Amino acid sequence: MDETGEIKEGEKMKVDDVVNRIKERFECEVKVKEIPCGAKKIKRTHIFVEIKREDFRKFMELLFEIQDYPHFAVISATDLGEQMELLYHFTIDYGKQNDEKTISLRIKLPKNDLRIETITDLIPGAMISEREIHEMVGVEFIGLKDTRHFFLPDNWPEGKYPWRRDETFPNDMLNKLDETWKEGDKNE
Repeated sequence: MDETGEIKEGEKMKVDDVVNRIKERFECEVKVKEIPCGAKKIKRTHIFVEIKREDFRKFMELLFEIQDYPHFAVISATDLGEQMELLYHFTIDYGKQNDEKTISLRIKLPKNDLRIETITDLIPGAMISEREIHEMVGVEFIGLKDTRHFFLPDNWPEGKYPWRRDETFPNDMLNKLDETWKEGDKNE
């Protein structure tokens, strides 16, 4: 780190530095856990951050200040009833053995306003995760150019989201595996 507090090219950032930068810029909850992973039970650092939707884009800017190209893994969604929780999973110092730090960013959206900005302009590979979350739970990613179905069939009913707890489905759209398999079926 130089005298201005900037991380030099190729230098890894310490966990405390990451947490302090986040807390300096955002009113948010930050938790750090050391979790043993793999057969050798090597401890990996996981940083859990919960922010408000209006801070999302600023947080992404900070993430790119911390590391030029943070590794994006996936977005996961959980239906909490009146809210939808999105978890964005990133890794900094990716590929640096025993130094990787996972950042899980939590954002809760009210079900009556399931909108958030896309990150595909920053991380093009996020498109598949955003399309999946869009079609499975109904989150609109503002600025996402391609919103075609990626996982669901083209004839899936508009406005029906299979991962939502408040969803009901047309019976003819459900996959009834136990009814489709028959003894002696040539396709088994």
